[in-house]
Amino acid sequence: MALGEFLYLGVLLVVSSGLALLFRRMGHSTIAGYLIGGVVFHSFVTPSEAFDFLSYLGVVLLLFFVGLEFSLGRIKGLGRGVFYVGVADFLVNFSLGLVLGWLFDFNAYETLLLGGIVYISSSAVISKILLESDCMDRKETKTILGVLIFEDLVMVVLLAFFTSFSANPVFDLARLTPAFGKAAVFCGFFILFYNRIRDLFDWMFLVESDEIFLLSVMGVVFLVSFAAQAMDLSEAIGAFFIGSAMADTKHQRRIKALLKPVGYFASAIFFLSFGLRVDILEVGSQTILIVGVMILASMAGKMMTGYSARAFKGLNREEAMHVGWTLFPRGEFSIIIASIFVVESHGRHNLNEIVAIYVLALMVLSTFLIRRYTRKCARK
Repeated sequence: MALGEFLYLGVLLVVSSGLALLFRRMGHSTIAGYLIGGVVFHSFVTPSEAFDFLSYLGVVLLLFFVGLEFSLGRIKGLGRGVFYVGVADFLVNFSLGLVLGWLFDFNAYETLLLGGIVYISSSAVISKILLESDCMDRKETKTILGVLIFEDLVMVVLLAFFTSFSANPVFDLARLTPAFGKAAVFCGFFILFYNRIRDLFDWMFLVESDEIFLLSVMGVVFLVSFAAQAMDLSEAIGAFFIGSAMADTKHQRRIKALLKPVGYFASAIFFLSFGLRVDILEVGSQTILIVGVMILASMAGKMMTGYSARAFKGLNREEAMHVGWTLFPRGEFSIIIASIFVVESHGRHNLNEIVAIYVLALMVLSTFLIRRYTRKCARK
């Protein structure tokens, strides 16, 4: 890394941390500050290979921490009602993304990416706000958290699909079938040997030294991520499943406590790296129009998800509305899709710029709505 890159990286991190602090003080996610920091420095910083590696490390750790909150026990505890709401959520919102792609003349690959970007809500933003509120015991909050778990699981399937599609973005069932077969084998291995893997980790990580413990965990995460890559799957899928395998071990809390600082840094680098790819000068009236329609469609789609909860979970009208607008935020997953796969799309649209503005706008708008809901909880 050249001497000048240390200067750029230092200034970038200091300015972005200041922006993140500002957004946090305003009650928003720090992700917004990192994204804006990257956008501001787009014209001054070209990410090096070392910076790109840290960005990929951020993706791996993000999905690892998602998996760490995602055990088979939690899947079994979702219940049939939440499953139906999750299916309705996917069908409505993924389809909306496909329709928007067709409407604005995106190519086939970009249209599929747009389906995932529009569909997936931000688990990180929503969970953090709800955990800080007094709403965790409410019926609709349990439905929201159940839908987020369902979305995370679907996200892993989508990552496998996008990975198999990215090398040659032309729909070919003969080529896609082996790719899904690999994904099924990889996922099936973790599900079939779940208890044995958990017991192995319980024994393997039984060490007093935090240093050795941390190195052992990170080594396993990287090896499984490599195995996923070797099978032509996204490394993020490997990180997710190894995280879920560790979720039911007796070491879960220790893993989270020791790895969180590393995860915070790597995640910040990831969002900064994505922001650096966004050229604000490329944003024109067409981009603003697309983002505006995406926001309206996304809000309508999640409200439909909320009302499906009224049918499948027996919620009243107000509770259904709470489910809908609490699912508005988009964040880490939409950006992961854009950062990993947009480079392969060869499309005519500035999808990085579209995703950045879309995520920022929904993140800020939805935070106000969710805070309004959580204040109502506090008064009750």
